Amino acid sequence: MSFLPISLNLAGKQIGLIGGGQVAAQKLKSLVRYSSNIRVIAPEIQAEIEAIPAVQCLHEAYQPQHIEGLFLVFACTDSPEVNAQIQADCESRGILCNRTDDAEVSDFHSSALVETDDFVVAMNSKRKEVKKTVLMAQEIEHFVREREQLLQQKEQLAGKVFLVGFGPGNPNLLSRRGEQLLFQADIIFYDDLLDHEFLARYRGEKHYVGKRRGNHSKEQDEINEVLYQAASARKMVVRLKGGDPLIFGRGSEERFYLEEKGISVEIVPGISSAIAAASLGNIPLTHRGIASSVSFGTAHGKSSYKIPNSDTAVYYMGASNMHEIATNYLEQGYPNDYPVGLVYKASFPDQEVTRTTIGQLSRGEVAAKSPVIGIFGHTVNYRELLKAQE
Repeated sequence: MSFLPISLNLAGKQIGLIGGGQVAAQKLKSLVRYSSNIRVIAPEIQAEIEAIPAVQCLHEAYQPQHIEGLFLVFACTDSPEVNAQIQADCESRGILCNRTDDAEVSDFHSSALVETDDFVVAMNSKRKEVKKTVLMAQEIEHFVREREQLLQQKEQLAGKVFLVGFGPGNPNLLSRRGEQLLFQADIIFYDDLLDHEFLARYRGEKHYVGKRRGNHSKEQDEINEVLYQAASARKMVVRLKGGDPLIFGRGSEERFYLEEKGISVEIVPGISSAIAAASLGNIPLTHRGIASSVSFGTAHGKSSYKIPNSDTAVYYMGASNMHEIATNYLEQGYPNDYPVGLVYKASFPDQEVTRTTIGQLSRGEVAAKSPVIGIFGHTVNYRELLKAQE
């Protein structure tokens, strides 16, 4: 099928429906919103059709002269033969015809419509899949109405900063609240590990303020200030952070700085990279009978190499330092075979999970690639432990 989605100007033009049953009644529900000049021709016409003020009812069996002067015709009878004749008569007169019994041969389709105060969205299927089209139209209606509400609320959010947790990197794990705010934002400041192509769907200005190892596009003081300047200009600002804003995201620093200057700040939680890496890597952080406590640490600086007093320890930002952390464990008396799980690019299609030991890590037999989450503890090998208990 080669159908061009278009909108037609129906002002001053008459539309004809041949048929007075339920199919015609259903078709009229949308037509009467766009035209008050509709003629229905059928020997018997349902009472609900006759009750519509915009409809002129003609109680007659179809004849070719009934379509003279019509702009569009809908063949809605119960007879395929009559519908085919109506279509042939329309074709000979240069009138567009829609057959409700055979979409394939129709000149046009009626779209599934989504209407709001400001928009009309029309939707058609490339194949004859009416149910799918209706369901998709319902989804689009929900989306459009939600976006309209968000835009209406936007004025109240001017001059406010939202620290939004993006999660581990996969856009599908972004919270609903986070996505709503991205849609509304005037300016989006984003970090590393976030796909800038994903951000293209949002209309706000995008500014990269990531801090890679040895290559900071902006120092933290500068980031604080640009957030303040944007909010001071009555912009609605989203500061998008990997993971959760308050877990090694320096969100508390930004919040304190902004609130001290009178800027309203809201925190929108995100899935922490540690939680995501553990779940997606099939490494439980706690497990009954194996681990009842967990701690988070950053492996970015040597002061953070300390071994926490917990059953499971998770280290962020430590690809280049995992061997030193493992060595520290050995020096503290942990056995060579103490388990370590390395989750590289958690939540991305090329995610990798490596199960190793502190001995192998300390000897350089296994290398950690960045970005990585390191999980130290017996839950890394929980399956083997459970099997041994059977």
